[in-house]
Amino acid sequence: MQVISERVQKMIQEGLAYPLAQSSKEEKDFIKLCSNENPFGPSPMAIEAIKSEAEKVGEYPESSSIELKEAIGEYLDINPVHISVGNGSDEVMDMVCKATMNPGDKALIPIPSFSQYELICRINAMDPNFVYLEDYQWNIESLLEKTRDCRAIFIGRPNNPTGNSIDDEDLEMLLETEKLVIVDEAYGEFSDYTVVDWIEGYENLIVLRTFSKMFGLAGLRVGYGISSKEIIEAMERVRSPFNVNRIAQKAAIAALKDKEFVGKARETILNERNYLQRELESLGFKTLPSDANFIMTSPKPLGMNATDVCNYLNREGILIRNLSGFRGIESDWVRITVGRPKQNKRLIKTLEELIEG
Repeated sequence: MQVISERVQKMIQEGLAYPLAQSSKEEKDFIKLCSNENPFGPSPMAIEAIKSEAEKVGEYPESSSIELKEAIGEYLDINPVHISVGNGSDEVMDMVCKATMNPGDKALIPIPSFSQYELICRINAMDPNFVYLEDYQWNIESLLEKTRDCRAIFIGRPNNPTGNSIDDEDLEMLLETEKLVIVDEAYGEFSDYTVVDWIEGYENLIVLRTFSKMFGLAGLRVGYGISSKEIIEAMERVRSPFNVNRIAQKAAIAALKDKEFVGKARETILNERNYLQRELESLGFKTLPSDANFIMTSPKPLGMNATDVCNYLNREGILIRNLSGFRGIESDWVRITVGRPKQNKRLIKTLEELIEG
């Protein structure tokens, strides 16, 4: 008896799954710079909210996350009717596909980009179509050419792992095709731009956001989508009941209130990103400009590949992301999350030791 669907069997055979970084050396001074988390963690206000809510976990959470939606609405200055909340932006992405797509629909995915776009499409029996970002840069002509047969387009903004973004004007051209455009702003708080305020003008726009990055709540899994009232209502129909636990809801609300903590963390991360960019380039690495909390960089000019660098750092207790397994990336690129100042200095010192032999 065949108990696994043909669709999932194919995914298993292709090894399609979210790639996770691993380390063989976990110690007190272990540095994790591979998952684009906020190195400063959650705000003190969020931690207090977690502690206060812990004694209530025997009760179901508020099913519609209405208080959290209202807090997000105040944060972004939008009506909560345009917001749907999920167990991480991954679930929100899945809700989008279930609410707006049909099996067999084609979705355009620029590559390299977040591998979850492809995975979510395949889970929902959709057909992912890829367009390569030549030299890891955005080209509106190649995107428009590929949109003709597609129902939806996934856009990371800033894009993971390249760190760059499609221009406003080019994004508007995609929206004017009247295809569904899903803009992933997981790293939006690190940039100086957003299209959240575009939802009134484009009914085909869906914006994804998360509390996992800037707000330091990756372990609680809280994400949200912003779109037209019609799309949000459909997403609410397909979401699971009680999909965001009560601790996650309260922590996210508190995190939004702690503007001082978030502001200081953001300022430090952006300064440290500039520091890493300068130091990596001075060591001979090729780097891409980034609007996020990570840097895509290559040791190829030094005669090394991604595996050489990752293996050495792993042995030294530092984890970065080897991008050689990402669709659309050559074998000589890595992605480095911006850490705390001391962590970044240790990374650079360790890379210096690698280069010096």
